[in-house]
Amino acid sequence: MKRLVFALCLVLTAATTNACGHTAPAAAPDGRTLAKVEPLITRDLTPALALARLGAPDEQTGSGLIILKYRVDAGRTVWLSFPGFAPIIAASVEDQNGTRRALILR
Repeated sequence: MKRLVFALCLVLTAATTNACGHTAPAAAPDGRTLAKVEPLITRDLTPALALARLGAPDEQTGSGLIILKYRVDAGRTVWLSFPGFAPIIAASVEDQNGTRRALILR
């Protein structure tokens, strides 16, 4: 009986963890590092140019804005924000713990 209760608790814990979005971040594509990506983020960067320079994003989101997310090394994610198809208005990097800092547009 104790084993059944323990197994049930494990299943419920796994289900609620996934439902709450607490999943491990996926690894960055081979060779994509913040050091390599950051110099490519320039003031003239558009969504089309980002695709040409960085490849397809790992995630695209936004409502009104176009936000491209690229996974890089050390569990970090680079966020690029565009007002439609116009040049970039903001860039940031999010650490694995959710802390975000702005990146300088060159």
